[in-house]
Amino acid sequence: MQNLELLIKELIKLPNETETVGFKHNNFDPEMIGSDISALANSAANRGKNQSYMVWGVNNETHDIIGTNYNRFSKLAKNQEIDSWLKNTISKNADFDFFDAEIDGKKLVVLIIQKAVGQPVTFKKNSFIRIGSYTKPLRDYPAVEAQLWDKLRLNNFEKIAAKSELHKDEIFQYLDFTCYFDLQNIPIPTNQDGILHYMLEDSIVLK
Repeated sequence: MQNLELLIKELIKLPNETETVGFKHNNFDPEMIGSDISALANSAANRGKNQSYMVWGVNNETHDIIGTNYNRFSKLAKNQEIDSWLKNTISKNADFDFFDAEIDGKKLVVLIIQKAVGQPVTFKKNSFIRIGSYTKPLRDYPAVEAQLWDKLRLNNFEKIAAKSELHKDEIFQYLDFTCYFDLQNIPIPTNQDGILHYMLEDSIVLK
């Protein structure tokens, strides 16, 4: 996982938890994690985000980095390792990964969840959604459920990220930006930030 420390530092700048970002200290309840994966995947799709995030080791009120004792390899759910148990209880369209990090000597765990594709992600055959910073059953919010299904039906290949988790300097290894400026008949800016301004405006690059 590239740039994990940079990702964490960007996330903790948020003023509050959101529908696609959550923080935990030492809450490792497998049922909570399963329902949150469903909720965060569905909320990412509903909000037009490619990914959602859960970070352990961050105070959810102050967003200070405090570290965590979470070791998923030592946690069991129904006598299974938690990663394996989650894969068996969450629908097959879910795509998520845990990553370990350390900042200033403090351990953190980051759960990166890809947006739902095709249909809502379910946990134990139930769909969940984030309402503000709370995880709720999707069926309790029929208007949100209808909106989510509309977003899932409209999802297409062109909106899927070709490359993710890049530092801004790395983008220029993959992006032939000269074509964009030629087609737009716009002079090419003289620095990277100027080029990225246009790329971000047209959603060719997403922060």
